[in-house]
Amino acid sequence: MLRIAISTVILLTAACGEAPLDAEQESYDAAVVERVREANDAEPPLAEVVPETIGYPDMEANDLLGLACSYAPGTSMGVRVIARETDAYMKIDGELMRFAADPGSRELPANSRTLYNSRQYALRLAIDDIVAEGEIEDTSYEGTLWLYDRWDRVVYTGTGTAVCGV
Repeated sequence: MLRIAISTVILLTAACGEAPLDAEQESYDAAVVERVREANDAEPPLAEVVPETIGYPDMEANDLLGLACSYAPGTSMGVRVIARETDAYMKIDGELMRFAADPGSRELPANSRTLYNSRQYALRLAIDDIVAEGEIEDTSYEGTLWLYDRWDRVVYTGTGTAVCGV
């Protein structure tokens, strides 16, 4: 009987000693998990993007000629975005990047859209007032474009001429 009583006391003492250690370990683990979660959710520094001019050789090589809106921000005549019915193109770091049209977005002239998405970026386009009516089929508008990174931060914006037509 005495053996059972001593064994019970030893087990109870050991169990009491482990409970605070388990609670402390759980608290520590929860704090570590929270720090890892915060580190993973932190956004990287903002990296501004400067799109390059899409030249005629790029247009020809990628079959970008035809019905579209071409955006040239500022007073530049260098096209930075070509927006079509199903896709849009922008040249970033020497690479022509394709954006898929968001079919639920508002339609703009030349069957282009207001929203386009790629794996790394989102492109939003807007067209304001008509600047000039073209003699053939092209019409010039005041246009604005915004480029967003995957954290929905604006990494480029430009306002200028948007020429829509063939």
